[in-house]
Amino acid sequence: MTTPLIVGVDGSDASVGAADWAGREAAATRRPVRLIHVRPTGLWIRPGDERVEEAEVEALHAMTRLAADLRRTHPGLHVEIEPTAGPVDLTLLRAADESGTLVLGTRGSGGFGALMLGSVAQSVAARAERPVVLVPGRAAAAGPGYRVVVGVDPAWDCRPVLEFALRSAQEHGVVLRAVHAWQPPLLWGAGPAQPGEAERRELENHQARALHEAVTAAHHGFPDVDVTTAELSGDPATVLVEEAEKASLLVVGRRRHRPVSALGPVAHAALHHARCPVAVVPHW
Repeated sequence: MTTPLIVGVDGSDASVGAADWAGREAAATRRPVRLIHVRPTGLWIRPGDERVEEAEVEALHAMTRLAADLRRTHPGLHVEIEPTAGPVDLTLLRAADESGTLVLGTRGSGGFGALMLGSVAQSVAARAERPVVLVPGRAAAAGPGYRVVVGVDPAWDCRPVLEFALRSAQEHGVVLRAVHAWQPPLLWGAGPAQPGEAERRELENHQARALHEAVTAAHHGFPDVDVTTAELSGDPATVLVEEAEKASLLVVGRRRHRPVSALGPVAHAALHHARCPVAVVPHW
């Protein structure tokens, strides 16, 4: 059996939305789904506490109902449930790192609500060794215009990010749009002599070549995927969020070797503001 889509569920509307998205994705790609609910443990929880036991029973019933709903909506879909206990973020990290892609729901529906990513989702996305897909509550099913958008930074080894995006595009039979957003050197605006048209054109050509080389290197493994590329001048986070307005999946990278466990500014902004699901793929 292929690796499952693992969905962290806690009974919230956000986690139900993540499970719905994972069900559609799994049905389209012939993958199983594993629903995992983590009961927090800690010093403040007393063994044998009736309230804890009641909450555990209700969580199991909710997972069972959600699994039944997914099977009814997607006949033939294999769905497992796994109630467990432990530190929530660490337990989800272990589940993701052991097998498959982790799917989590995020809160937010525009405006101030869009800033409420959730501490667990953000912590897991910043530390997981495998891809994590974060699904906003407003994410809809993929329509006829479905496409995958991937942010590419040729200055780093972004092949794992491109391969994840290419695989998703291949599984859905859609076009992949690879976007490299770059900003002119800061020194260009600092001196009295501004760069001429020839200098600007040369820099643009350099960025285009770098993007083409990065995409070509990864594309060999997915020759049937149609790919379009765009090298755009501007703030990378803003550019990617705008490009993802017409996408059903945005793929961004996260460098493993940052001094601290952090998403990075581009991934952070994408997760807060993109209207479609965002896959965070660790690389380098």
